[in-house]
Amino acid sequence: MPPPDPDRIAQMFTDKSVFITGGSGFLGKVLVEKLLRRCYNVKTIYLLIRNKKGKTPNERMNDIFANMIFDTLRKENPQLFKKCKPISGDVTQINLGISPEDRQVLRDEIEFIFHSAASTRFDETVRVATRMNTRGTKYVVDLAHECKKLKVFIHVSTAYAYPYENVLHEKAYPPPADPEEILKSINFELENDSEQSIHLGLLGDCPNTYTFTKALAENLVVKEMDKLPAIVVRPSIGPMGLFVGAGKGIIRSMYIRKNSRADFIPADVVINGILVAAYVHLNFDKTQRIYNFTASSKHSKTWEEIIELGKYVVTNTVPFNGIVWYPGGSLKESKLVHNLCFFFFQIVPALLIDTLLTVLGYKPVLYQIQKRIHKGSEMLEYFTTKEWEFTNDKSAGMNKYLNEREKEIYKIDGEGVNLDEYFTNCILGLRRNNLKESDDMLPAAKRQLKIMWALDRVCKTLLVLAAMYYLYKWILAPVFRI
Repeated sequence: MPPPDPDRIAQMFTDKSVFITGGSGFLGKVLVEKLLRRCYNVKTIYLLIRNKKGKTPNERMNDIFANMIFDTLRKENPQLFKKCKPISGDVTQINLGISPEDRQVLRDEIEFIFHSAASTRFDETVRVATRMNTRGTKYVVDLAHECKKLKVFIHVSTAYAYPYENVLHEKAYPPPADPEEILKSINFELENDSEQSIHLGLLGDCPNTYTFTKALAENLVVKEMDKLPAIVVRPSIGPMGLFVGAGKGIIRSMYIRKNSRADFIPADVVINGILVAAYVHLNFDKTQRIYNFTASSKHSKTWEEIIELGKYVVTNTVPFNGIVWYPGGSLKESKLVHNLCFFFFQIVPALLIDTLLTVLGYKPVLYQIQKRIHKGSEMLEYFTTKEWEFTNDKSAGMNKYLNEREKEIYKIDGEGVNLDEYFTNCILGLRRNNLKESDDMLPAAKRQLKIMWALDRVCKTLLVLAAMYYLYKWILAPVFRI
């Protein structure tokens, strides 16, 4: 029997040191888990972690490892967590807020840098978003230049960095503004946002500060590619946040272009692509520096298909606990119809329930939630009512450099992906990780779902009967003089 194919990607990290920003974010956690579990001969993984809520970087790192993402690793080989070491710092601080001693360690040891720290909020102010996404990237690039043994520097951008491009190819694009000039023009020491109205004029064709500052950050990396072994990866996004609101019965209407293609890609596929891109750069192709990690036209789905699949999962397989109403609602292609439905089926019920809560002595919460949902929905409309094409021939082409074992461990395509199973696992992850709803709470969630289903049917029946009554009273009776 022939020996199994080697895992050359894991071998690439043997006795090597890695530096990761954004390790506390979801994508960062998946990257750390993959490195520890698959590339376990890695020497050290340094994680940039800031003090937060009175916790030290060490305590916060332990909180990261308590996440359900690390359950398998915790059971199989918990000793591997010792390979991770926190570096006290913050991408929003000057020079990342790293002490001279820690910076010297990084200079001497680091061979791989993965920069994924970013603010993904669409409504962030220009100053705050630029400080984290653009200036933070500049400081990581500066550090990369200092690392004596650096082999690969991977910057995580976004497939929507240039939303004004209908077709996004795997190549560099001019930024919406000169990042260096933007960094000079903003006073990062301000404690308020008095200059926000002035800064908003800088966005140009960018719909929000996230895409604007990510495009600037990407350009900072691209400009250094002749001096650094830098790679830019552009992952697309997933609609998981919508499923929480819809699954809890809070969102009843969404303004979406139903038949437009919704590009999304699993986080583990993104991480696999990042690791494969580093391997390909070191061993085969140093010319290709930009990869789109997106769903190809072969695997992409329409918004309607994705929302319906998510709705099926939360009503049949993995419901949420503490739902406000039975998950339902529908997609609207008319803004007017959506606004009317939003008012009557989200705002009015929220006000009624809040009034009841107030009478019972509880704090009203639903109206404020609906206001936040409305604000978030307006920001998402740019993306849910448009369609883009992302070419990913280069990223898909990396498969040719992998043996059969590596293709299985580091899957970077959509072949064989079961979407039902994928969405079920994603929503289970949302329950456990984001909502803190454990699996032993699922039976209660299913019981509540049945009760809400019955109430939903009763209310709909009463509404139909009321409509028939007033139709008869106000229209039919006068006409026929009954």
